[in-house]
Amino acid sequence: MKNNICLVADAGGYLPKEISTKYDISIVPFYITLDGKKYLVQGKDITDEELYRKMHSDPNLLPKTSAPNPEDWYNVLSEKVKKGYENILITTMSSDLSASFNNANLAKELFLKDYPNCNVKVFDTRTCTCGQSAMEIKLAQLIEKGKHTLEELYDTAKNLISKTHTLFSVKTLKYMEAGGRIGEAAKFLGILLKINPISEFVNGVVKPIKISRTRKKALDSMVEIAAERIKDPKKTIICTRSALFEEDQEYLITKLKEKLNYKGKIYSDVLEAVIGVHSGPGAIGIGFVTE
Repeated sequence: MKNNICLVADAGGYLPKEISTKYDISIVPFYITLDGKKYLVQGKDITDEELYRKMHSDPNLLPKTSAPNPEDWYNVLSEKVKKGYENILITTMSSDLSASFNNANLAKELFLKDYPNCNVKVFDTRTCTCGQSAMEIKLAQLIEKGKHTLEELYDTAKNLISKTHTLFSVKTLKYMEAGGRIGEAAKFLGILLKINPISEFVNGVVKPIKISRTRKKALDSMVEIAAERIKDPKKTIICTRSALFEEDQEYLITKLKEKLNYKGKIYSDVLEAVIGVHSGPGAIGIGFVTE
C-alpha cells in the first residue's frame, strides 16, 4: 500500500477475498470451540458454511468463540515487517463484543519493543460484520490514494464510526441470548422468538429497531431503513452478509439496488462464523459507510 502503510484486520468484518488481496490486507482469524475441539475459522480449519450446517441440523449445538490471542496478532505484524511495511493500522470488531481489540494492543506493545522503528495504531471499529467490512474497505481505499499519514488515517477512522451503519435480522434470538451478546434486545425475548427482529450496532452494542412478522417484511424493512440513511448512493460502500439462506441475501441485494438505483458493487459474502455463532443460521445483515 501507499506511504508504507498497511491494514491488518481481525475476521470480525470478513473482508471479501478480492479486497484483502487487492489491498494486501492481512486477516487474523478467530477461534470456534465445537464439541470440545478448537478450530480456526474463515476457511482455516472449518468453513463458515460447514459450521452453519452443523448448527442448522442440530438446534442444541451452541459453539463458543474466542478472539485471536496476542501471539496471533504479533505473528501477523511480524509478517508485515518482512514485506517492508513500517506503518500498520489494525482494525478490530467492537471491544464490547470481543477481546480482539485488547489482545491486539497487547501484541502491539510486545511488537514495538522488538521493532521500535515501526508505528502501529489499533482501531476499535465499534461495530462488526458487514459494517466493519465497509469501514475497512473505505480505509483501504484511502490508504491506496497515498494522501494520509498513519496518524491522519487513524483520526479519519474515528470519524467514520458515526457514518457506519450495521443492520441485521435473525431468525431466532436463542443464539444471541446464549452468547450474552443481546444487550437491550433482551426486551424482545418471548414473543419475538417467533418473529423477525431487526437490530443494529450502535457504538458497539446491539440496539433493537423494529420487529416484523415475516422474513420478507424484515428484509424489506432493512432496505427501507438503509434507503432512509443513504443520501448519496454513489459515495456509499455497501456490504451484505448471510448465514445460509443465500436466496434471502440475493433478494436483499436486488431490493437494495432497485430502491437506491445503486450502480456500484455490493460486497456480499457469508456471515463470518464469529458473529454467526451468536446470531445463528439465517442471520442476515447490511453494512454501509456514508459520506
